[in-house]
Amino acid sequence: MKLDPEIEKILDKALAGEQITRQEAVKLLQVDENSPELYAIMSVANTLTRRHFGDKGEVWAQVGINIWPCPKSCAFCTFGEKWGVFTSRVELSLEEVVSRAKAFEDAGANAIFLMTTADYPFERFLEIAKAVREVLSPDMPMVANIGDFGPKEAEKLLEAGFQGAYHVFRLREGRDTEIDPKVRLRTLETIRDFGLALAYCVEPIGPEHSLEELVEEMFRGKDYLAASLAAMWRVPVPQTPLYKYGMISQWTLAKTVAVTRIVARDSIKAMGVHEARILPLRAGANQIYAETGPNPRDVLEDTSKGRGFTVEDCKELLVEAGYTPLEGPSEAFPVRPKAVSPLTD
Repeated sequence: MKLDPEIEKILDKALAGEQITRQEAVKLLQVDENSPELYAIMSVANTLTRRHFGDKGEVWAQVGINIWPCPKSCAFCTFGEKWGVFTSRVELSLEEVVSRAKAFEDAGANAIFLMTTADYPFERFLEIAKAVREVLSPDMPMVANIGDFGPKEAEKLLEAGFQGAYHVFRLREGRDTEIDPKVRLRTLETIRDFGLALAYCVEPIGPEHSLEELVEEMFRGKDYLAASLAAMWRVPVPQTPLYKYGMISQWTLAKTVAVTRIVARDSIKAMGVHEARILPLRAGANQIYAETGPNPRDVLEDTSKGRGFTVEDCKELLVEAGYTPLEGPSEAFPVRPKAVSPLTD
């Protein structure tokens, strides 16, 4: 069997540790999903991950804190105020967030994420985060998944015990979201400048997105020195404007994960996929999520009763994909003895 010589050349380049170009990444994404070239791309991405991470798989666990109509009204999100999916305000108590975060650690999660809507009060988030930090092991990473923020907020996140932040420039930011793209970029700059480990993702991917759009976000994450990269499909939620476009296939998700992994080279400390499926885990991904509480892709108030996976579910899937679940804290979000801030240097 012979591969397309151009594809083979790009893959040889990747295996040699060389950086592929944007044009070459687009070329890889163009391959037919029934072609031998796709299997070759997935194989190379899988090889890079196994070589770099030693067959270790990771489970990161996220606690959604609140669910209420969000004024940003992103066209793919169940929280959007304009879509009317949720009309009441629901918020987990401090004690409940602490309990769920600790339960995730006890179940074997490798990092704990705390997520809110974009308009959640920052000081209240800090209060909850500090309480969570007190019950977690000192070396268990804590990661913030919140709205945009600036230098003063970044300093407070460090002081509260966060090691990282999940933040992305979403596909068609400013068009499918009511967020200024410049604000998203400033937050990414802040995360980088303050030494918070960045978890970045190409998301939320729908059938309407061009290959060039996907590649741009792969490189953007790399350019902002992301500690982890990932790819995430968009779940079509009724009532949201993008529902009409439907959902990409698991094969398309796997291909996107594979090319993202190849673009990243060994600059990352984990390669994620969301939502977790077996094909992407055989195409370079080694990190997946367990979730509880509100979820922007779910219509249930508690995603652990819907789309969300448990830590045990994630571990079983990692094992099925040939990974050994990591025991202990992730190294993608290094714990520092004391927060260091550019504001106080």
